[in-house]
Amino acid sequence: MSGALIVAGLLGGLALTLASSELMARGLTRLGTKLGLSEGLIGLLAALGADAPELSSAVIAILAGAGDVGVGVVVGSNLFNLAALLGLSALVVGGVRVRRGPLFLDAAAGVGITVAGAYLVAGLVPIQAVTVVAFAVAVGYALILAAPPGWRRRISRLFTGTPKDLSEVAYEVSHDMPAKTHGSWLPVYLLPAAVAGVVIGSFVMVHEALAAAPLLHLSTAALGTVVLAALTSLPNLWVALHFARNDRGTALFSAAMNSNSINLLGGLILPALFVGTAMARSSLAPFGILLSLTLLAVVAPMPRGRLGRVAGAAIIAPYLLFAGLTLAGP
Repeated sequence: MSGALIVAGLLGGLALTLASSELMARGLTRLGTKLGLSEGLIGLLAALGADAPELSSAVIAILAGAGDVGVGVVVGSNLFNLAALLGLSALVVGGVRVRRGPLFLDAAAGVGITVAGAYLVAGLVPIQAVTVVAFAVAVGYALILAAPPGWRRRISRLFTGTPKDLSEVAYEVSHDMPAKTHGSWLPVYLLPAAVAGVVIGSFVMVHEALAAAPLLHLSTAALGTVVLAALTSLPNLWVALHFARNDRGTALFSAAMNSNSINLLGGLILPALFVGTAMARSSLAPFGILLSLTLLAVVAPMPRGRLGRVAGAAIIAPYLLFAGLTLAGP
């Protein structure tokens, strides 16, 4: 395949992916507003819709015997999500506001699943134990987000004496409900088409990137953790920027943390049950970077409920260094 055809296919896939991502972001926002969903649940739905390219690329690579590429996509995508979804969004809009209660809930689930993945990669805990713990955390988190408001209020009474914004871990919809009232369900009806467009566009981009790898002399580490990871994470970035521009920082933070958790659960922990952990041994060092950036991303906004530009830049800088060294490596 000629270089011109590869570039044309890559640009076409990129255009379809970004257009579909914008459509998906509008549909999810409208769905949440119409049904009165919490910002965290909207973020979870956004992550589920936008993670299809990352998960499919990782699982296909692992099943095809390229486990290092598959795990690289997962770890690289998660690093890119932290740098782009949170760091870049904070730089673009001048800071992202996040309610502290939801932040603690999202951070507990996200950090917990990341630590479980790190133990799996290091081989310190049996795969079965890691799977049970990680999925238990994920199910409990999802149940809290989806619980009816009355149930959440009863649970919050257990936190007597705790500051209100910390006890409302699941939070009421009215905290972040946009002032504008939406009347049409059309963006919601278009959600299936939007998700399909994201998957198809991302598949085209990944296919063209694989075709270009020999021409560019890219290593498997660079291909998986940088190139494919960034390309398959573009839908998440587009949705995140939509949330940031509309001052829905709580949904944005939820989408970023949940995207990383879904990638680890579906692209690393679950496949490891069937193919073992040998595929992930080379990813131990990037996992250390991932865990460090995750902790920075959740700690930085806690004091004031805001992720500012300085913190955003502090998250982006290590990722750029990691990506540069990976691309320059053998």
